Amino acid sequence: MKKINKIQDLRNLIILVLGIVLLNLLAASWFFRLDLTSEKRYSLSDNTKELLAHMDEPIEIEIYLEGDLNVDFSRFAKATHELMNEFSIYGGRNIEYQFIDPTGGTPKENKQKLDELAELGLNPQPVFEQEEDGRNTTTYVYPYALLSINDEQLPINLLENIKGFSGAENLNKSIEGLEFKFTDAIRRITLDDKPKIAFLEGHGELDELDVMDITDHLSQYYQVERGLIGKDPTILNPYKAIIIAKPQTQFSESDKFAIDQYMMNGGRVMWLVDAVNITLDSLRSSTETVGLMADLNIGDQLFKYGVRINPVLIQDIQAAMIPITVTGAGGEPKIVPAPWLYSPLLIPQPNHPISRNMNVVQGEFVSSIDTVNSQLNIKRTILLRTSRYAKADQVPVFVSLGFVNEKPDRNTFTQSFMPVAIIQEGIFESVFQNRMIPQDISPQPSEVKTESQPTKMIVVADGDLIKNEVRFKNSNPKIMPLGYDQLSGQTFGNKDFILNAVNYLCDDSGWMNLRARSYTLRLLDKNKVADESLYWKIVNMLLPLLIILAMALIFTFYRRYRYRN
Repeated sequence: MKKINKIQDLRNLIILVLGIVLLNLLAASWFFRLDLTSEKRYSLSDNTKELLAHMDEPIEIEIYLEGDLNVDFSRFAKATHELMNEFSIYGGRNIEYQFIDPTGGTPKENKQKLDELAELGLNPQPVFEQEEDGRNTTTYVYPYALLSINDEQLPINLLENIKGFSGAENLNKSIEGLEFKFTDAIRRITLDDKPKIAFLEGHGELDELDVMDITDHLSQYYQVERGLIGKDPTILNPYKAIIIAKPQTQFSESDKFAIDQYMMNGGRVMWLVDAVNITLDSLRSSTETVGLMADLNIGDQLFKYGVRINPVLIQDIQAAMIPITVTGAGGEPKIVPAPWLYSPLLIPQPNHPISRNMNVVQGEFVSSIDTVNSQLNIKRTILLRTSRYAKADQVPVFVSLGFVNEKPDRNTFTQSFMPVAIIQEGIFESVFQNRMIPQDISPQPSEVKTESQPTKMIVVADGDLIKNEVRFKNSNPKIMPLGYDQLSGQTFGNKDFILNAVNYLCDDSGWMNLRARSYTLRLLDKNKVADESLYWKIVNMLLPLLIILAMALIFTFYRRYRYRN
């Protein structure tokens, strides 16, 4: 009998060992992961998985979120570590990452490391906190990563800093954008064949210096060119997208035809158009001027595509500052900042990949947009809009720098959230559907496409939104960062908006949708934490001990009762 039992035990052991071996073999060939979170925050997109699986060369990633971090940044570092772990699973040996404490070495090593980071534009970010005893403390963190492949390096700023958001909210926005920022950087550093985009010329558009900053950033993704349309209607075909930045003279019918047929063939267009002829430079020279409607001969074309730019000038209570000269004490003139209502700070659409997690965008002499032609098979999304307190002045409109000395009457600012930028996606109708082809087109097309392939178009009712400031010193131009405001020292979201908009227009694979990921922010009630912290500390310390003691007593009495009987 004992011998039979031993044989059965041996057989069961062999079956168990074979089952474990088989399970391991299956696990090695069949990979799966389960993400039980409601937001799927631990799941990579299919695009990311495919990108990581098909990398040809290993990428080294250094992340400087290590060392003495507070609770919030420790959570941020943990989320980054979890993402890198996911990357290494799908990227295999091609993903090598390490977390580095930039201040964790000797003073000499620390100085060398911090100098290297500073050369890459990675400066420390201050973190202001209030201790439980009421003391205010300031620490510095380096929320950056550095990608390296061969001899090329690409720095990434992992931290979002959106005006009006709390530190915890900005960190949550930063966690939401981690996958996009890393995959975007990997795509940039491994990109071999860049698609072409073009700035159109020939209609008084912004010159090369006026868009130099955004051109430099776009060149990380695209081959950026500039040029005239000419008479060839197919000249735009090689370009993934075209940008029309603040035209000031009329478009010829042949130019309109080339743009129209480019769109009908699936081309993407970004229009940045001023509906009113007026500039801040003209005001600085004469202090007052009259804004008149700009006749660009494209109103019928935009109308056919479902958009109308209204010939109005918007004033907004939420506005940027401009420097003005006032008389100070002793009669000495001095320059002070003053709000300029014609330079609204536009509110981004919070749920679209282009404008999500983005700072306000500075406009200058902005108009509003209406949508028309509702029967079109297109999807429309407003990307930028005014604040709650705004108004639109009809042209002709008198504008003077002296307005900065007048206190605005808020009761007159009754037009809320007027659209300033819009994206349309779908199938458009040709403006030349029932019109003659321009005679100067050469060669003459055999047919005119009257309906487009699925495509995208962005219209912005402000031509200066893409314009960077240019300063001249000894006849040498100095290009200022797009969106940078010297008076306040902050950078508005102009550069991010243009870059995201062009990337979205050119995106056929859904990469930009990663910017739309949203995680629920579950914050502790700070008032309760301050008032009840001692109570919950005692509960957390004593309750587990009491539970263990109760279980020990119950187990002891149960044993006594059992063995007594």
